[in-house]
Amino acid sequence: MRRLSAITLCVFIGWVFPAGADPATRPAAIKLTVIGTNDFHGALDARRGKMVDGREIGGMDYIAAYFNAVRRDNPHGLLILDGGDLYQGTLLSAASEGRAVIEFYNDLKYAASSIGNHDFDFGPVGYRSTPSKPGEDPLGVIKKRIKQAHFPFLGANLFDRATGKPPDWPGFAQYTIIERKGIKIGIIGLLAVDTGLTTHPANVKGLEFRPLLPSLRRVLPQVRKKGATVIVVVAHSGLKLDEKTGLVKGPLADLIHQLKPHEVDLIVGGHNHIPYTGIVSGVVVLQSWAHGVSFGRAELFVDEKTHRVIPGKTRVYDNTFYLHKNEDGSDLEFMGVRIEPVKSFTNKLHAFAHAVAHLERIRLGRSACELPNQTKLDSPVGNLVTDAMRASDPEIAIAMYNSGGLRTFIPAGVVTFGRIYEVVPFDNSLVKVTLSGKQIREILEHGLSASYGIMEISGLKVEFDPDRKPGQRCVSITTENGPLEDDRLYVVGTNEFLINGGDGYYTFAHGRDVKFTHNLIRELVAQYIKHKGTVQPEMGGRYRPAKQQCGGVP
Repeated sequence: MRRLSAITLCVFIGWVFPAGADPATRPAAIKLTVIGTNDFHGALDARRGKMVDGREIGGMDYIAAYFNAVRRDNPHGLLILDGGDLYQGTLLSAASEGRAVIEFYNDLKYAASSIGNHDFDFGPVGYRSTPSKPGEDPLGVIKKRIKQAHFPFLGANLFDRATGKPPDWPGFAQYTIIERKGIKIGIIGLLAVDTGLTTHPANVKGLEFRPLLPSLRRVLPQVRKKGATVIVVVAHSGLKLDEKTGLVKGPLADLIHQLKPHEVDLIVGGHNHIPYTGIVSGVVVLQSWAHGVSFGRAELFVDEKTHRVIPGKTRVYDNTFYLHKNEDGSDLEFMGVRIEPVKSFTNKLHAFAHAVAHLERIRLGRSACELPNQTKLDSPVGNLVTDAMRASDPEIAIAMYNSGGLRTFIPAGVVTFGRIYEVVPFDNSLVKVTLSGKQIREILEHGLSASYGIMEISGLKVEFDPDRKPGQRCVSITTENGPLEDDRLYVVGTNEFLINGGDGYYTFAHGRDVKFTHNLIRELVAQYIKHKGTVQPEMGGRYRPAKQQCGGVP
């Protein structure tokens, strides 16, 4: 259990009545069990390269085994909830535009889910991730997935710009009320307010993502009026623990600290891929690791007469990994149940995997060593992707790709197309745009100052000072032909997400001679590796912290 602040109550497994309390006077309690997951990102099979102590982890057939063990303990009181970003991120999921994930979620009997920013990524039904002709619905896939689900997708702060009302999609609601053991549980959904920036802006330009707290408080009276006595929120918004101060921070933490006592009982969070379980200002928070490797769990005890959660009795369990075996290779038990893959899930998983196996196994080349992926400074993966973009067209002098759009590392050894799909899961095409040196500087400054990660680059070297004010951190910028010149024009290769203002990079839209090539960047990377044969990281970074403070920004 993590160290928490004074405003955060650390909950230990188990509870104790005050000394001397008469058992006969103790209120009768009804146990409700909540499983919280988030940011699954299509991780249907066991995670390659994601292991705990050398042990395999994840896979829908093992996830089902863990959930069955929890259900066996409290069969009529279980609530399985998700914090969004369900199906975007792997070739196995993308092959069916997320249908496979929703099918498994239906089988697992999820009760509700929030909508994540990446749940909008697939755009219209079909090959393209954004509309390519009049009449194509940029929300085609998400509407189809919501309709397919046997559980509601929720969002109290999601509105249609044209009508000013919540979207009228079958299966979508602001909230839902579910009954367990005679207790009415109100479940309210919330989306990250920056969703319009962190998915493809072209797909969500007709939607509005309103502030969290007012949206929550607008529907709470409706939920209470319909008889809900336990209030749960599923939010694609997160928090994290500052290890130095012991304080929890982030949009979800801000929301919780503004709530009144007992206004909300539990929140399933997500979005930032940082695990957290505990109680913050009286609210239980479940936030698990991303990519289907763990889940959060809590038990709420509800007064039999008032149907309200009894303070002090809540049990919160730390994140549980979907481990396959014990460290010694022996069979693993969880909650008294032997963990083994659920056969029906295994069979279905194999059927989905068989459909894409020919793509997964395509060998492109080799990596001389592991190529890490990171967002603080340029990474070997980012360098590889932008180099591939620049190499694809002799007109491109500089290539740029948002670091948040690169999702995993490349292991040493054989590089397959399946792996490159996981590195570049977004269906972004290459876009050429002419920018001035001044505009390029603005873009680099935004990456060094904003919260979405630096801009991955090829054809540039940047020396920067992180202690300078935002917007003034670039000490020097050089191209392969000398210093970047503010008034000179450069042909830049980038992606559709950025040209539309994704991650707040609005400067791209002010460039000249925009040309959409319709060449998927993922395929350009695959071709580049195939041509090179073996790829390896270059020596030194493309972003270098300044060794000493320099006088003005050049």
